[in-house]
Amino acid sequence: MAAKKTPFYEVGLAAGADMRELFGYWLPWEYSTGHVKEHVGTRERASVCDLDYMAEFKIKGRDALPLVQQLFTNDFQDLAVGRVRYTAMCNSDGNMIDDGTVWCLGTNEFIYISGDEEDYEWLKHSAESFNVELTNLTSDWTTLALQGPHSRSVLEKITDADLASVRYYGFTQTIVAGVECTLARMGYTGETGFELHVDPREGAVIWNALFEAGAEHEIVPCGQAALESLRQEAGYLLVGNDHDKATNPLEAGIGHAVKFTKRQFNGREALSEILRTGIIRTIVWLKLDSRVVVANGDLVTLGDQTIGGVTSGSYSPTLDRGVAMAY
Repeated sequence: MAAKKTPFYEVGLAAGADMRELFGYWLPWEYSTGHVKEHVGTRERASVCDLDYMAEFKIKGRDALPLVQQLFTNDFQDLAVGRVRYTAMCNSDGNMIDDGTVWCLGTNEFIYISGDEEDYEWLKHSAESFNVELTNLTSDWTTLALQGPHSRSVLEKITDADLASVRYYGFTQTIVAGVECTLARMGYTGETGFELHVDPREGAVIWNALFEAGAEHEIVPCGQAALESLRQEAGYLLVGNDHDKATNPLEAGIGHAVKFTKRQFNGREALSEILRTGIIRTIVWLKLDSRVVVANGDLVTLGDQTIGGVTSGSYSPTLDRGVAMAY
């Protein structure tokens, strides 16, 4: 299948994007600013990143909450409207189908956002015995991430929303640059920031408005290379690299998103047994002694013994050395 162009493809090219085929999309690896300046710009000022490839699914109906409670390892019984919670989604063996976030839109209405549109097939299969309506919103939403310590100052120029009232992992429905927007305070970089979810037809309008508002802050576009080094510095997982369908959330370092206080959820019995007997491997975050960049699949050795394998590696401009994640 041919790679898709995001709503930010043309404005990305105008910003000097080196477009590469990633996750089934044409995405900017870096812009004319370059990986290092994009990374540093995010850490010190503000940046904008194309996240159109994120997958969004709505779960609505009488059994929406029971399905969410069954599907996901975290507990959403007390999730308030306008709040978001991180979670894993497991099979009966306790291995991860994916990780992502669940957003509460109302008493019987949620959105699940992940990095893989194929999750929709798992949701449909799991929902067969529940009274819910599932909708794949992936083509109906597009997402930009505005990240960095100056992100709020940039956003305040183009919205009347009370940004101070939007808590971390919270969201609001508002208008940004004249466009209807679901605005969330969150991100994938370890910095203060926001995600803006809008109609794809309005994507370029939001992009241009953010860069105009951010000019005095020397805002930069952020490509996938910088997003990789930023999220690795923050210790965030990437599906397909740091976890797959043979990985459980306990060994993946996200046991905090598994709530055994819930009586039932997919994989609970298997994960309880793993918790009882102990994990046999665990993910670790590594700082290397030089600028060398290691790659997925590289071995980790101790003396003559192979003790693990790299899942993600990048050059960290913040630390001026290579960083990696490995089991």
